[in-house]
Amino acid sequence: MSFSSVIAQNRVKTVLSRAFKEQAIAHAYCFYGQEGIGKDALALGFAKLLNCSNPQQSTSDIIDACNECKNCKDASRLEHPNIMFITALPSGKANAKHDDSPLLQLSDDILAIYTAEMRSKSDDPYHVIQLPNAQTIRLASIKEIKKHVRMSAMQEGRRVFIISQAEKMNMESANAFLKTLEEPHDNITFILTTSKKDALPQTVISRCQQVYCDIIPTQDLIHALQTRHHMDLSEAQLIEAFAQGSYGRALSYLNEDMQSMRSDIVDLLRSALKRKQYRLDFLKQLDVITSDKDRTMLEMLLRMLALWIRDCHYAVQVPNDLSGIINKDQLESIQKFAQGFPSADYHAILHMIEQSIEHIRRNVNPTLVMLTTMLACREGFLLNTSEYLDHAPKDHVI
Repeated sequence: MSFSSVIAQNRVKTVLSRAFKEQAIAHAYCFYGQEGIGKDALALGFAKLLNCSNPQQSTSDIIDACNECKNCKDASRLEHPNIMFITALPSGKANAKHDDSPLLQLSDDILAIYTAEMRSKSDDPYHVIQLPNAQTIRLASIKEIKKHVRMSAMQEGRRVFIISQAEKMNMESANAFLKTLEEPHDNITFILTTSKKDALPQTVISRCQQVYCDIIPTQDLIHALQTRHHMDLSEAQLIEAFAQGSYGRALSYLNEDMQSMRSDIVDLLRSALKRKQYRLDFLKQLDVITSDKDRTMLEMLLRMLALWIRDCHYAVQVPNDLSGIINKDQLESIQKFAQGFPSADYHAILHMIEQSIEHIRRNVNPTLVMLTTMLACREGFLLNTSEYLDHAPKDHVI
């Protein structure tokens, strides 16, 4: 979990390296940006650097932990006494003592899950800790921070308190934490990570040095998927298109057969675009697609459809330059499709798909949404073709 394990984010690494080199470490930081881009990974890497016995010049601008000293090895296991990682926890046992550590207040079953989740976090700093009914960073966790702050350091280095998903602090926790922020502390740094900075009290934010974390560039994300998950280029490119610069979001797609799903939705589109006698096959395919997929999956299918149609539009507009195609492994199919529908109303079709995605999110009947979407696609693609015009009175509706 050193800087070297963080995907991209070189601008932030440079800023933090400069602060380390100049011994200008802030009292408190707020790392903010989209979900899944590595804010926790940066915080853990920085904490490791601040306690490393032998920091290394990684590049001309970036200093990194050595990963070899005892401090680095302890930090990698999240067992370094100077590094405390705080996350949302569920309510404690009914018979727990008020002054117990928040972890001691957990039931044995939840504590076992927490231990496993922290182990996963140490193995992969991009792992999102998930505990049953853990919605809030509890006051007990903030009190535990204050207790550790008052204690003398157990060893050399800088004590770092990382509050992950800091927006989960309720008002009571945030007010208690604010009092800790307002007190001067030597050799102590607080790092808040959040994808919802506006949900944090301004009084807390104003006392932190705010560090915006960038979305991950396309090629860096594709490279990470290929090297870390042994993914072929075409699959990595498809997932990257959906991830929108978030490695965490990309990971959520790893267990899905993206290429098979893309094939299903494009085949459904082709059925909807048959000039005559399309209804029966189309309705059968529609039933198969909607019967075993939840709303999240249907939204993903619609986004795949939008990407495919966007590529077709690109191929129509710039037929001699296909570098902007996202579905690069489908170039030949996209070109043929685009050639078949040069006069399609691509803008209207894509707008309709975006509306359909909103309808899925608003719990409109998914079968109705998918049916309406495909009929809109049929109209947008075939409206200007002679075959469609000849049969429009009877083929326009099902």
